[in-house]
Amino acid sequence: MRWWVSLLVALVVAGASAPPDADAQNRRPHRWWQSEEVTALLDLTGAQAADIDRIYQRSLPKMHESFRRLNGEERTLSRMIANMQVEEIDITRQIDRVEAARSELSKTRTLMVFRMYRVLNPAQRTALKAWMDVRREGDRSRHSEGRCG
Repeated sequence: MRWWVSLLVALVVAGASAPPDADAQNRRPHRWWQSEEVTALLDLTGAQAADIDRIYQRSLPKMHESFRRLNGEERTLSRMIANMQVEEIDITRQIDRVEAARSELSKTRTLMVFRMYRVLNPAQRTALKAWMDVRREGDRSRHSEGRCG
């Protein structure tokens, strides 16, 4: 049962959505269910892909709002920390707001991924997990190669 938790985390990390910063607005979020490679690998039907895309589209507004809220709370915290006149209790309260916003975003993304996961059959979930593992390992390799050079 633990492997599906890993899949959920991998799907969240794979980023059904990217944060709405300046760079992210110029990039299209990775939609694995629209990839020819993944569609073939999972034998994903058109109906499944449409269901997953519908889940994604329904989740986007709340995720974008959560990102905006988190970014705003983090900016407020940064300004407060820079202000040496602020009391520690005020910083503590702002940290709580930042973490509440982060938790809301995480919950929204995890629920979206869980809903997507339920569209797949057990064999598709296993194949997707293997694909994500290979992809994650490749990302780690590229990241560590970049450090060494």
